[in-house]
Amino acid sequence: MIEQVRQAGGILRIPDPSPEERGRLRRAFDAARRCAPDGYQLKYSGREKGDFFLGLLRDNGLDETEWNRIRLQRSRVITDVDDVIAALAADHSAFEISEEVLPRVLSIVRLIAQEALARHGDVTISKKRKQPRPLLSVHGRTWELSFKERQKLVQFVPRTSGRRKTYDWQRVTPAYRSEPSGELDLQLVEAHGGGYGYGAGWKKDCADSPKRLLEEQITSLFRALKVRAEEQERLRLEREAEQRRLREERERAEAERQRLAAEERACRQRDWEAAVAAARVKAAEASRLERFGSALERWQGAREIREFCAALDEAAGRADDAAEAQRFREWSVWGKAQANRIDPTASRSGLGVEVFDTEPTPDELRPFLDGWNPHRPEKESVPAEPTPSRQQTDVWRGVSAVPRDQGWKPGPRGRAQWWRL
Repeated sequence: MIEQVRQAGGILRIPDPSPEERGRLRRAFDAARRCAPDGYQLKYSGREKGDFFLGLLRDNGLDETEWNRIRLQRSRVITDVDDVIAALAADHSAFEISEEVLPRVLSIVRLIAQEALARHGDVTISKKRKQPRPLLSVHGRTWELSFKERQKLVQFVPRTSGRRKTYDWQRVTPAYRSEPSGELDLQLVEAHGGGYGYGAGWKKDCADSPKRLLEEQITSLFRALKVRAEEQERLRLEREAEQRRLREERERAEAERQRLAAEERACRQRDWEAAVAAARVKAAEASRLERFGSALERWQGAREIREFCAALDEAAGRADDAAEAQRFREWSVWGKAQANRIDPTASRSGLGVEVFDTEPTPDELRPFLDGWNPHRPEKESVPAEPTPSRQQTDVWRGVSAVPRDQGWKPGPRGRAQWWRL
């Protein structure tokens, strides 16, 4: 059964089988669907009545549109050959033929339907069209049949004067006139996507010739249709192979892009981690220098304060006035308390309570990261420098040479800080 469906182009039609034959086909379908090739599935339509259809469809869904069209049109088309012939005999306005050649046209349609049935095809007519036009479906494709009768030129014989039909102002009498010749032209137009009507589809013409009538060309016509269907199938497979190749190339390119991006992220992560590790060492050393220098300033300030307080005590001892001596001693006591407060060598204060190895904060790491973000492996954008206003163009405006009084602070004045060099 699967091989028969393959030979029929993927969809096999069995016209109106008997109830016994329909039951046999359903049983055969149940047995054959388990043997469907990989990537395909076997379906059927027509369980109770009408034509029985078997379809070997691809799993990717590319055949579902054609299968649904065939399945749904069972109630929209005329499939019986006798009904098709009767519909064309009742209305043949779609053909450019005379009444004399209509029987021949109907016989040719019947021959085409019989030949199509032998090749697992059919000839149908859509019920939705105003003018019935036969559609030939074979080898998985659909063609629309159109007949046209040739015209021949015969000598024009004017009517008698009493039965003249021309007007008085008509002065030119034609020498010839056209009349049906009885010779037929058959044209098959390939329908696109199951549609009807003419378009830019492939066409096949057959006509009566002195050596062969149209009825004798049916077999060669079906051979040409088979060659056309095989060529279209070959082109379809080539397109699918090309699309598959392009898709695989895109997938490989995307995989390569992702691989390079992953390598770039890993390299950036390594550089960031190395920069953070180096910055952590530098930031810790800078923190120690800052804290040690600050402690040294406070120690020098405490030593100077104690020396000054000792001088105050000596002044209090030399003072003749008791009130003055008392004030010297009060300033001395207060100064010694301040010296003890800022002295970094005092017990339970200063450097004795500060941790030597401290974890630097992100803001402390930033100056040593060479543009890296301290939180994630990416470079930080350099903030744009603000454009100086017109009033700030002169940097020396308002500057005076008079030294300013910046107040007193512990430590020697004017001495360079060695840890900042």
